[in-house]
Amino acid sequence: NPKWQEVTRELLPHQTAVDRPDLTARIFHMKLRELLKDLCEKHCFGKVVTFIYVIEFQKRGLPHAHILLILSQDSKLHSAEDYDAIVSAEIPDPNVHLLAYETV
Repeated sequence: NPKWQEVTRELLPHQTAVDRPDLTARIFHMKLRELLKDLCEKHCFGKVVTFIYVIEFQKRGLPHAHILLILSQDSKLHSAEDYDAIVSAEIPDPNVHLLAYETV
């Protein structure tokens, strides 16, 4: 996220995150390692048997990751209630955010 405080506080006046790929890549990598630690060591979604990830850079030079987790058999989700316990979604209010509502 180019608006992360760790990025914005290091930018010079009139610079954007795109102007500092060294900074954004380092911060992204640190945050990705923390996310993987939460997923694989702290077992946020259950016991992870294996994982793989790929980092891509957008046209603006900002990184993002695709992560595939393989959970152990006893940690896998089997019902709609299991998914509802970890996934949250909200439909935007059409009176407040019409464009977002129409997009959804």
